Amino acid sequence: MGDGGLKTMAEDADLKLLEQRKLEELRKRLKAAEPTAKKEKTDREVVEAVLYDRGAEVLEAAYSFYPAETDRLVRELAGMIRTGRLKEKIGGGELLSIFRQLGLRFRMKTSIKVMDQGKLVDLSEKLGKKEL
Repeated sequence: MGDGGLKTMAEDADLKLLEQRKLEELRKRLKAAEPTAKKEKTDREVVEAVLYDRGAEVLEAAYSFYPAETDRLVRELAGMIRTGRLKEKIGGGELLSIFRQLGLRFRMKTSIKVMDQGKLVDLSEKLGKKEL
């Protein structure tokens, strides 16, 4: 009778060990599956994905001057993009024009660059050198 008790205790220990391994494997699978779950893009990310030609620059400038109004416009644009009403990319000039039509006027930093000995140089720098 003493041997039978040892067998069942050993079998119980083996079963517990198997259960623990299976649980650990399930935990690993769950952890691996979490990052692959599709994370919903924010409205700003959706809009930034369709911007080109200094569009991101215009959006950043708009947020610095009019954060609440820009956020509202971004929500509207993102909604239009998600529903398919807006399918084309938005250029920086177009975005700036939208803001101006809404009465939100702000200045963009602009510079004119010219080639000088194989390098792009600001026009103001080039003119400054010629005066010397």
